[in-house]
Amino acid sequence: MKFKEIAKKTRGLGFHTGEYALFGSVPLAARGIRESQDIDMLVTHEVYQRLKGEGWKVEVFPNGIEMLRKGCFEVGEDWNYGTYNPDPSKLIKEADIIDGIPVVKLEEVLQWKKAFGRKKDLKDIELIEKFTKHKD
Repeated sequence: MKFKEIAKKTRGLGFHTGEYALFGSVPLAARGIRESQDIDMLVTHEVYQRLKGEGWKVEVFPNGIEMLRKGCFEVGEDWNYGTYNPDPSKLIKEADIIDGIPVVKLEEVLQWKKAFGRKKDLKDIELIEKFTKHKD
C-alpha cells in the first residue's frame, strides 16, 4: 500500500492528532522507502479500549502482546519488543506529521526493527540506513 492510500484509510477512522501514530512499516511508506502491507497503529489507552468495545478482533501474539485487528489495521497500546520499550505517549506526541497523519519517527522504527530482528526487519534496517545516509 502506498502512503496516500494509508492516509485515506486512516482518516476514515476519525481519530484526532494526539490519539495515535502510525508505526511498523508505515513510516517507511510515508517517506517513499517502500510500500506497507498493512497499517500498524499505536493508540492511547482510551482509544484502544474504545476500539475493543466496538468489536475490533483481539489477537494475542506468541510473546503475549495483545493487539486489535480490523481489516488492514493492527492496533496496539505499545510497541515494546525485547530491549525496545519506549514511552507510547512520547512516540505519539513526538510523531512527524506527514500529509496530516502522525507517523512515528524513522529513528524509532529503526530501533524497534533492530530489537525485533526478523528477516524482513533486517531488510528494512538496510533500507532505512540507506535512506538516512542519502538524506544527510
